[in-house]
Amino acid sequence: MAKTFKLQLVAPDRPSITEEVTAVILPGEVGEFGVLAQHMPLISTLKPGTLEVTKDGVKEFYFIAGGYAEVNPTSVIVLAEEYEKSETIDVERSVLSKKQSEEKLAAKAEGVDLLKEKHVLSRNNARLQTVEKAKAYKK
Repeated sequence: MAKTFKLQLVAPDRPSITEEVTAVILPGEVGEFGVLAQHMPLISTLKPGTLEVTKDGVKEFYFIAGGYAEVNPTSVIVLAEEYEKSETIDVERSVLSKKQSEEKLAAKAEGVDLLKEKHVLSRNNARLQTVEKAKAYKK
């Protein structure tokens, strides 16, 4: 039985990533799920969250802004709205954007698109959680 499988991470605004990995943990719409080689086939929607990739015993963390995952015994394809490696996330910008969204949601001001602000808040929370997971792993 093969111990690795191919991961493809694809987003419209970034170059795709293709690599051999030993495990991934994905932020499924109804909860996180892990994938190892020879996993049963499935398709899942993804919510904003952390994609955790294990390769050669080392973990890498990516923020993904939601999308879809196709899992097969020899591959996982992640079609993400957007992705960003944990090391490249601008924490200050995410904290500021999160705070602005929280203020707009609390004020419930006329003309504010509440659904959009909830989405922005969710994405920024997921970005910050990705950074925290990466920091915790490196300790």
